[in-house]
Amino acid sequence: MEFIEFEAKEDDDGRRLDKAAKRIFESKGLQPENIFKLIRKTLIKLNNVKSAPEDRIKSGDKIFIADFLLKENAARKSKTEKKSTQKIHGDISLQTAFKNEHLWIINKQSGIEVQPSKNSSFCLADFVAQNTKTASLSFRPGPLHRIDKFTTGLITFSQSLQGAKWFSENIKNHSIKKTYLAVVENFLPENELAIYDTIEEKTACTKIKKITQGIFCGKEISLAKIQIETGRKHQIRIHCASRGFPLLGDKLYGGTKIPNGEFSSCGFFLHAWKLEFPKDNPLLLPSEIQAEISPLFKKFIENFLKIPTAEFII
Repeated sequence: MEFIEFEAKEDDDGRRLDKAAKRIFESKGLQPENIFKLIRKTLIKLNNVKSAPEDRIKSGDKIFIADFLLKENAARKSKTEKKSTQKIHGDISLQTAFKNEHLWIINKQSGIEVQPSKNSSFCLADFVAQNTKTASLSFRPGPLHRIDKFTTGLITFSQSLQGAKWFSENIKNHSIKKTYLAVVENFLPENELAIYDTIEEKTACTKIKKITQGIFCGKEISLAKIQIETGRKHQIRIHCASRGFPLLGDKLYGGTKIPNGEFSSCGFFLHAWKLEFPKDNPLLLPSEIQAEISPLFKKFIENFLKIPTAEFII
């Protein structure tokens, strides 16, 4: 029996054998049936000796996988790959705002899921995982913060364990600052609104500042710049609605449905506009990254809020 050899890297230190082996299959777009069973049958081995699923690996260790397992799974995958690839791409476009060996920051379009969903054949998490090359056997790239399906703008994915740890730590200690643009119902006050409360029993902080105001279908609306210090689920949507300024179109939180027409497909207008990072950071990130707003959002602002987007989109 022939085996294919994979060498563990620094990111793999301390990982269980079963977890590392599973990542090897996933990195090739494959799904093994039963990792535990394959290890017990010595079809997967650590350092070429019989091993247990819970054995821990170290940098430089070798994982051996029977070659026919990868070939069989690859053959099974190839039968459906053509159809699924056609579904995945469709009208979906991808705009990269920043990318290096640690992080991949994408300007997401509206209507795209970040995580797998029963209602969608495509999600950014799977796309990034399939298009990330990593020397690590056990590390899997993934999203590092939240963004809703109909929210556009910046979403960050890890490309290395170092990148994941640094970004998560700096989100937690508020060293990374997140700014959004949103269209809300009613005229916002001139003074900034600062909201501090709890969502799902966790502290949540949102600051809302009016940029301009206008009228849409007879309804008062405002364009707002929103900064959040925390990232709770639906935080901006909940906080805006709690003060009488629901996002236009956000029916879940009391917003008025956008009438059928060219803007109705947006669901609501919420854009993850800017990320600000500490200077001289170890990931070599710029101090600020901005995401260009979508053509529909730009048209809405210029038509109904009477302000050229160039005045605030620097």
